[in-house]
Amino acid sequence: MRTKARFWRWRKNPLRRRSDAAEAWAVLATGVLLATAAPAAGVVTGLQVEENALRQGSDLRQTTAVLTEDAPEFAYTEGGRVRAEARWTVPDGTTRTGRALVQAATDAGAKVTVWLDEDAQLHDPPATPAQATVQGVAFGSIGALGAATLVLGSGWVVRVFLDRHREAEWGREWAVVGPRWEQHRST
Repeated sequence: MRTKARFWRWRKNPLRRRSDAAEAWAVLATGVLLATAAPAAGVVTGLQVEENALRQGSDLRQTTAVLTEDAPEFAYTEGGRVRAEARWTVPDGTTRTGRALVQAATDAGAKVTVWLDEDAQLHDPPATPAQATVQGVAFGSIGALGAATLVLGSGWVVRVFLDRHREAEWGREWAVVGPRWEQHRST
């Protein structure tokens, strides 16, 4: 019949060492941090990424441009968008050109919507709220996974340190008991 040994590190026991109690606390701390810190890191990271994605789009303004070349017919990107040369007029009246993100197979001379920053430089369209949420969830998951890895790695390092400490302690104790035991065996 097998004896249940649950929570043995927490009970009063003459065989329990300080390193056993320290290991019990380390395991408890690892579990608590894994259950609280990793999800919190994921949520905070996700919310910050989502907010940042939405804030980046708030600095951009929309304007109309005219394509100066035919857009390529094939797009290997999601949404079927490609880069093509376009021309637009900035608020001070000057004309600028650049490679804008447009629908594939759009003919030269077509009017397209482009996004400009405060310096009238081209930018990709801002993230929609749905895209910002997807980015937040993705980076939040990576943040939670990274925090969990850090917590588990730290717990592992503590346990390795405690195991080495216990092994050294056993070696010191064996150095005292071993010679006495050898005397009993030889007689």
